[in-house]
Amino acid sequence: MMLPECPFALEPRQLTRFDVHAFTRSAYDIGVRYIGGCCGFEPHHIRAIAEELSEERNGRLGEASKKHIPWGGALKNSMMEPNRLKASRQHWERTKPASGRPG
Repeated sequence: MMLPECPFALEPRQLTRFDVHAFTRSAYDIGVRYIGGCCGFEPHHIRAIAEELSEERNGRLGEASKKHIPWGGALKNSMMEPNRLKASRQHWERTKPASGRPG
């Protein structure tokens, strides 16, 4: 699939990891210091919180982030040019995941 959100924003939930990054930053900026999730949050959502606030936490990240390059960074090595172009925070912040699947 060559959808703009492929492969990292196709979660079956209403809230993508990129939405969580944005929410986390907004909440932190207005003074919220206890940020987490509940039912429906998955590991990639929690990792997004930790990654978004890593600078405020002296660069600390969770163990799972050692296996993960944020913001689609691993796509830099893709054999497909359209995927390589997605290897940036800017791409994922601009992407608005589709509300449905192509027919």
